[in-house]
Amino acid sequence: MNESPHGVFVADGESCVPTPLARGPWGDFVSGQYVGGLLSRAIERCVNDTELHPTRVTIDLSGRALLAPVTVKTTVLRRGRRICVIDAAMVQEGAEVAHARAVYLRRGEQSPNQVWTSPIEMPPPPEIPTAPPAGSASHGLIYSADDPGVPGADLRSWESASQKFIWLTYLTPLVSGEKLTPLTRAVMVADSASAVANYGASGLHFINADYTVTLSRLPEGPSVGMAGLTHNSEAGIATASVALFDRRGPIGTAVTVGIANGGFRPTGARGAATST
Repeated sequence: MNESPHGVFVADGESCVPTPLARGPWGDFVSGQYVGGLLSRAIERCVNDTELHPTRVTIDLSGRALLAPVTVKTTVLRRGRRICVIDAAMVQEGAEVAHARAVYLRRGEQSPNQVWTSPIEMPPPPEIPTAPPAGSASHGLIYSADDPGVPGADLRSWESASQKFIWLTYLTPLVSGEKLTPLTRAVMVADSASAVANYGASGLHFINADYTVTLSRLPEGPSVGMAGLTHNSEAGIATASVALFDRRGPIGTAVTVGIANGGFRPTGARGAATST
């Protein structure tokens, strides 16, 4: 598989300039998946110890990033022997539009202890296409528990009250000329957890305020899957969770907090990103 030479952003000194691919499904703003991607990209550059593992990344979508150049500033809050904590702020026109905090933990010996976990079976991962759909940076296949053996590419097939699943494969670099890292891939996919967990019989009515990714290991390969776990909502506020997978099995979870919002325009699985 060869990634497209074109990116969602083009680097320009310390800034990243969005291309048309950066637009999200809620309006003329940068999609939350790419906001999270740029924040995690900057965070990774602060860590040069390969034994430190990115265990948690929280993306706070406190503002809306315009389709204009953005910069990301990072701060190492703690650099200890077993833990490293890093903050990142996305700035546009002098104002912060998004924020992230990452916790890295040092890898060590695995305990042989047996622990219960909720059993979840993902639909089989897709064959990797050679190129994304026109006007998109990713390829997605969606599944519903109503018909788990039949994948689709149109989010409107999720209009039911059943459990949802998706496999997302990014085929375009986040920043032109740069290869996607496993962490950045996982963080970008996790933005769509809101769609997986909050899509219902009449569509998607919640937009991400923030989302948190927890990873016991980094994903292997280009495809990351999600299975809806929980959805709870009242008075226009939603909390939801999904399980994250790669082709080898589960890798972690994502939790989202959303607020009621209209205007989502489904354009197929490539529109699964749910933030601006």
